[in-house]
Amino acid sequence: MEKGNLGLETAPPYPGPPYPGPPMSYGAGPQPGWYPSPNAGPPNVTYPAVPTSTVTHVVIAQSLRDCPGEAQCPRCQQTVITHIELKAGLMTWGICGGLAFFGCFLCCCIPFCVDSCKDVEHHCPSCHNTIYVYKRC
Repeated sequence: MEKGNLGLETAPPYPGPPYPGPPMSYGAGPQPGWYPSPNAGPPNVTYPAVPTSTVTHVVIAQSLRDCPGEAQCPRCQQTVITHIELKAGLMTWGICGGLAFFGCFLCCCIPFCVDSCKDVEHHCPSCHNTIYVYKRC
């Protein structure tokens, strides 16, 4: 080791790591055995038979809400257009109680006159069985 002007030891200069040049087969193409030869043709592959599929049609029934709808009666097994009957339910009584709580005693009967506050019962027109009850919150 040599001492420099400031009294520090400096290492002798040496060359950096050797860097490899381009590969010898650069641009020469793939090595033999890596790709099939162009004259080989397609490989002999047997594919399994494609199973036949069955198409199933799904009919989505309209949900019964606040107007008459088509439904199948569970009692008489007929597909009918339901008759509806409006009845006071939880929402009607809740609005009435809320109005009474806030001091509107004169207005607390209004929800019993408004159809959109009442529950809807769907009945079969043939056997008068209750098919579904649409309850408002």
